[in-house]
This record gives sequence, structure tokens and C-alpha cells, in this order.
Amino acid sequence: MRDRLTWEYGYDKMPKALARRYAYCEVLGPKGPVPADDLILGFVLFAPKTTYPQHSHKGISESYISIAGSWSENDAAVFAPGSLILNDDGHEHRITTGDRDPCLLAYAWTGAPEALSGPMTFSRPGTLRR
Repeated sequence: MRDRLTWEYGYDKMPKALARRYAYCEVLGPKGPVPADDLILGFVLFAPKTTYPQHSHKGISESYISIAGSWSENDAAVFAPGSLILNDDGHEHRITTGDRDPCLLAYAWTGAPEALSGPMTFSRPGTLRR
């Protein structure tokens, strides 16, 4: 399976401050090596001192499990490896990583196939939608 995984860096249009500060790897889903229409499983890797802008996902419920590094969602708390976060459809959130170490998260998205297959786009400066 490892030979079939690819790491993606960014989107077509994104803030310059975010470029090359994170990468994601879809394992299962519409674009992953294991096909699925209503579920996406993957990993996202953030560099230290990275802020992923405030965003939401229309028609998608999202969960993260911390694998390594520390991070915060909406500055509410600092999450360590083993933490689980759930974001309901449309929930606005922002991710900020710690100052010293990279942060690796496993993610799962559930939703209708048309919501999961759409591209990630910033609908206005600082706001991301899928």
C-alpha cells in the first residue's frame, strides 16, 4: 500500500503563509488508493508554528486523532497524541500547531459522495470550504 500513497501539498488557491507548511495523504476515499464514496480516511502533517485558517466543511462531519505533536483547535485547548476531536457539519474551526515539533493527525470525513468529492477551495480570504 505504501507505494500507492501520495502526499499532496496545498490547493490551487491558498494563502501564501500556508504554502509548504502542511501536507495531506488520502488513504481511503474518492482520491485515495482505496476507493470509497462516503468516507475519507487519511493523514495530515503540519510544520511547527502553523495556523490552518478558520474554515468549515459543508455536508461533512470530520474527526481527528492526534498521532504526534501538539495542536489547538480554535485556541480552546492544547491537544496531545491520543486526543480525539469531532467537528460536525458546518462547524467553523482553525488549527494551530505548537512551536517546536511537527504535528501528525489522522482524519476521517463522512458525508454524501458529492460533498466528499468536491475540491478544497478558499471561499474568501482566510476561509476554506469543501
